[in-house]
Amino acid sequence: MVSIDQLFEEVRNLLSVNCPMVFHLLVRIFTQATKQVDTAAMSVHNGRIELLYNEEFLAKLTKAERSFVLVHEVMHLMLHHCTLRTSHDRARHYIENVAMDLAINTLIREDDYIKLPRAKEDSEFAKKDEITALVPEQFGFPPMLSYEQYLDLLEQKFPPKKIAFVFKDKDGNIIGGADGDPEDADIVVEIDPNCDLGKITYGKISPKHGEQYSEDPFVDDFIRNEIENITRNKLWGNTPGDVVENILKAQIQPLDWGDILHLELGHFISFDKIPSRRRWNKHFGKPFLGVTTKSVEPVGVYVDTSGSVGNADLSRFIVEIERIAHYTTVLMWSFDTQIYDPEEAIVFSRRDISSIEFKGRGGTCFKPIFEHAKKHEIHKVVVLTDGYADEIPASDVEGMEVIWAITPGGNLEGKAGTVIEMKR
Repeated sequence: MVSIDQLFEEVRNLLSVNCPMVFHLLVRIFTQATKQVDTAAMSVHNGRIELLYNEEFLAKLTKAERSFVLVHEVMHLMLHHCTLRTSHDRARHYIENVAMDLAINTLIREDDYIKLPRAKEDSEFAKKDEITALVPEQFGFPPMLSYEQYLDLLEQKFPPKKIAFVFKDKDGNIIGGADGDPEDADIVVEIDPNCDLGKITYGKISPKHGEQYSEDPFVDDFIRNEIENITRNKLWGNTPGDVVENILKAQIQPLDWGDILHLELGHFISFDKIPSRRRWNKHFGKPFLGVTTKSVEPVGVYVDTSGSVGNADLSRFIVEIERIAHYTTVLMWSFDTQIYDPEEAIVFSRRDISSIEFKGRGGTCFKPIFEHAKKHEIHKVVVLTDGYADEIPASDVEGMEVIWAITPGGNLEGKAGTVIEMKR
């Protein structure tokens, strides 16, 4: 009898011919069979990438369906879903996970070697031969949209307040509506199959989807470098041009902080290089240490957490702060109409990402930033914001060098200092 490990290796080797871009990444990450996941999932933690898979789940699939699952999980990496900051609100988090799957599955084209998983028999989830993955057609959505576009459509069609959840025991039986978090570790929170969204998604997406994701700019950079290698070495294979275009768009970095800090705050940044665990050696890779620029004076980074800034922007801010931290020490505060915990700056490091709690969500006022910076003798300031608030005259920032990083579509006017709009 063929073992699941052999089946896994068989599919991976087939992808080396049928989908070389996926194979290129698969051989660069760890794989592990585990019962911690119901199906398969990418895990990102402290720079380590693992593909986790449930042996019983994979064994029930055909060879072409197993290929689809591996392609799907690698696409989560390629589109940087695994390193997004997702919402702590249960309904919003669920919608985000659905949007991720829609954005990926619309890019995967079926052929003789890659096929969407289908039900093998009638069940409470699906009828025999019905697709058991999420695709845009199930929602009446057009194909080939981005994660952000599907997220907008889902929020319009399924307002979070109308999404309900249920508790299920370890045998899969529904034992009541989900109000709060379960006290028993064996209890699983699942979408209510009777709510509008649940009627489509129930049984088609794991309730544990996204639990292993974490914001990790090192992994972000690693994926971007590997996508460059795929392009350079012509490993796209027979991937359609529109799919390649969507993957390449996902690699665009909002800002290049190396150039910005050297050009705008150059005399605060040393050109001396010192060993750093923040990045691995660009020539030899892990475990050889890379180098970073020696810090001369810390940067005060102020993160706009007002109600007008969405979760996607907060996630983008975290990634941008980590990139600044490659070049100098970063002291971070959050603000809306006030500075939160003004005497307790977060000295930013990648280890702190998962524990950072953004406070605020009120209106927006910029004046407290510069009053705070003057009081604490901070001379270089980066403000991450959508830009909608009071104007800041040059007199308010006297003695400081200020960079405003504005989210796409934000307000660029009325700001003393250097104003840069982040790319989408």
